Amino acid sequence: MRSLLRLPIPLISVCWAFCLSACGRVDYTTWKCQDTDGQKFSMILKQAQMILPDTTYTHCGALGEVTYFANECPALTQDAQVRFIPSQGKLTIANKDYQCTAL
Repeated sequence: MRSLLRLPIPLISVCWAFCLSACGRVDYTTWKCQDTDGQKFSMILKQAQMILPDTTYTHCGALGEVTYFANECPALTQDAQVRFIPSQGKLTIANKDYQCTAL
């Protein structure tokens, strides 16, 4: 405690402000996706949601490298209607495949 008292007040204030600003931060990743026919759309992964232009899916879980999303999560995670493999950028929605790239 005594070592903190020796620090200049402005330095302590800057450190405290930095700590507080990190608490409210929300991480998200934007992806650009395309199907084999050339149809393109943007996808945002934000907290436990996958946000598409026309709908938002909820994160249901992950098994290995596959992450599952759905409007309502099924009893078995692998039965979710949306599958995403971030390392490959492979997205499957209702048995239709898309290739995605993180922006």
